[in-house]
Amino acid sequence: MKNFNKRVDQVKWSKGFLTLASLVFCMLCMNQGFAQIESMSSLYRMNPQTINPAHAGSTEHSDVTVLNRQQWLGMEGAPVTYVFSGNFKFKGQSGIGANAMFDQAGPMKITSISGDYAYHTKLSESWAFSGGIRAGVTNLSLDFTGLALTNDGDVMFAGNRSTGLMFNTGWGVKVNKGDGFFVSISQPRVFKYDLEGAGAFKDVPYFFGMVGTKYKINENVSIYPSALFRMAKDVPLSWDANVMLNLKGKLDAGLSYRNGDSWGIRLGVQATEKIYLGYVFEMPTSQLSKVGVQTHEIALRYRLSK
Repeated sequence: MKNFNKRVDQVKWSKGFLTLASLVFCMLCMNQGFAQIESMSSLYRMNPQTINPAHAGSTEHSDVTVLNRQQWLGMEGAPVTYVFSGNFKFKGQSGIGANAMFDQAGPMKITSISGDYAYHTKLSESWAFSGGIRAGVTNLSLDFTGLALTNDGDVMFAGNRSTGLMFNTGWGVKVNKGDGFFVSISQPRVFKYDLEGAGAFKDVPYFFGMVGTKYKINENVSIYPSALFRMAKDVPLSWDANVMLNLKGKLDAGLSYRNGDSWGIRLGVQATEKIYLGYVFEMPTSQLSKVGVQTHEIALRYRLSK
C-alpha cells in the first residue's frame, strides 16, 4: 500500500510538473521572454549534418539517416522528435544535403525542410577545411487546446498561434585531420521565429560547437571522445560529453553526459555493409529523476554508394 501511494504521488507530481512547464512556456511567450526551442539529439556524431551543413558530402559514402527521439517517455506532452537527413557526394569536392524534421513538445510543434551545400578543400596533406550553407522553410505553431488551465476562459490562451512558412538559413565551418580530430562551429538557424503578432514571443537562435577525435588502440579497438556545446545570447552554456568504444568497426558502446540534465548509454552496430543502427538510453539527473522517466533515441543509417 505504501508503494502504491508513492506511485500515485509520483504520477500526480509528473502531471503537475507538465502543466506547470506548459504554463511557464506560455508565460514566456506572452511576456517577451526567451525560450529554447531547438530540438535535442544525442546521436549527433552519427549524424552531424543536422547541426552543421559543412558535413554534407564529407564522408566517403553517400547515405540517408532516419532518427526518432522519445524524451521523458510516459509523460503527457513530452518532447518527440523525428528527423530525416540525406548526405550526398557532389562533383568531387562538393556535397549536398537534405533535411526534414518534426518536433513536438507540449503545445509547441515545429516542422522544417532544408537543403545544404558544402565545399571541402585540403589545407595540407593531413588537414582539411569544410564550409557549408543551409536554406529552407520552417513553421512553428502553438496549440493551446490541450492545456489544462485553471481558468478556461483566459483569452491569452484562446486559439492557436502559427508563424506560417518562414524562410531560414544557416551556416557552418569545420576543420579536421583525416578521420580523427575535428572541430566545428555552426549556426543551423540564423533567423528568429516571429510570433510577435500573437503575444510578443521571442526566441534565441543557437550557435553549436563540436570537437572530437579518434584514438586507435590497436587494429581492433578505437576510442572516440567528443563534446557538443550550445551557446546563445543571455542563455547559460549547455554541453554534452561523450566517449565511445568501437570494436572491429562493427560494434559501438559508450557513455554520455549532458550537464545538469541527464546521463546516457549509447550502443551501435554495423548490421550489414550498408546498414548501421544506433541507440541511446538516457536517465535524467534533474528534478525529473524523481518521476523515473526515461528517454530513448534510435537511428538508422543506410549507405547508398561510394
